[in-house]
Amino acid sequence: MQMSLPKRLAFLLVGLPLSSIASAADTSPTVGLRQNTPNAYALIGARIIVAPGQTIESGTIVIRDGKIAEVAAGDAAPPGVRRVDLSGKVVYPGFIESYLDQSVAADASSPGYWNEQIVPQRVVADALNPEEARNSALRSQGFGAGLVAPREGIVKGQSALVLTSDDEISEAMLEDSVALHIRLTTPFGRRSGYPTSPMGAVALARQAFYDAQWYKSAVSAVRADPALPRPDANVALDTLGRYLDAGGLVIADAPNELFVERADRFAREFTLRLAILGSGNEYRRLDEVRKTQRPIIVPVDFPEPPDVASPERALTVSLEDLMHWHLAPENPGRLAEAGVKIMLTSNGLKKRADFLKQLRKAIKCGLKPEQALRALTTMPAEVLGVATSWGRSKSAKSPT
Repeated sequence: MQMSLPKRLAFLLVGLPLSSIASAADTSPTVGLRQNTPNAYALIGARIIVAPGQTIESGTIVIRDGKIAEVAAGDAAPPGVRRVDLSGKVVYPGFIESYLDQSVAADASSPGYWNEQIVPQRVVADALNPEEARNSALRSQGFGAGLVAPREGIVKGQSALVLTSDDEISEAMLEDSVALHIRLTTPFGRRSGYPTSPMGAVALARQAFYDAQWYKSAVSAVRADPALPRPDANVALDTLGRYLDAGGLVIADAPNELFVERADRFAREFTLRLAILGSGNEYRRLDEVRKTQRPIIVPVDFPEPPDVASPERALTVSLEDLMHWHLAPENPGRLAEAGVKIMLTSNGLKKRADFLKQLRKAIKCGLKPEQALRALTTMPAEVLGVATSWGRSKSAKSPT
């Protein structure tokens, strides 16, 4: 069903063009009144933030078939389009939530890896479960889209990028396979089944990637010489092979600052194109994090003030906790100033509706507003490989 203009504008104001929903050609006569509403609009007179550091004080946004076709200064509406006056309004790029997660069952019908913790073939888009409350909270903070990743496992599977709308998944889906997600440690409290330690998790992940290297070479050899014995089909190893040699984006969880270097060493071993889901502690090893040259997804779940209401309670608060409470809000700004590519996430917050409050705290503690906007728009679009997707503006002319 075609979206109404108010609904389209709701998404446009957070900057994400929508794919038009084309209906099948119908030659039967229309019953009742005919409606021929234009599917091209010109939003005129708004202050348009085209990109971080690039603003048009009064411009025009042309939308055709649900996609942004042009952004220009002044009144540049072409003839024949429906004009919408947005004078006094501000239009800015929609925020991209760089990390959400949900539980996804593995497909037991396909040939997988021998260990259940290695499930690269798991695709979150196949079992995406929209959470209306979560989406509503994200929209209230300016998020127009979010990356949803599988939650469990060591090699966890593939994430999808979806709109934060309450539409059907088929309409909200932007990209159904964005990145492969890994976690080079075991879940907290795991006591049975291999592996049960971080060292074992790394060993298992390395073995899986080496197996994928062998599988990829064996399949290539058979293609070159069909007389060679063909290896048994294995969708897990075939999927992993597509990420070797920088073939696809891999996002590694880093539960603390030491895991950043661990993930970096792992990625260099297999030539992976790596981004890292950070912990908020990266400031503790800022030089080492900077040297990895990896993009970091930075949470803003800064700690609450320690309870020092009485001398007895104050004695239970460690110096480390006090320092982290004081320094954690500086983490995004320190990373950005060090030249690290950062993306921001609401992951870890008890209430996602607190994101903007936490973001303001980070800005107060050193993160520049332009850096914050970049970390929520152009940087995640670039790192996730969707900067040129969805029919973005074909021109963005600055005021003359």
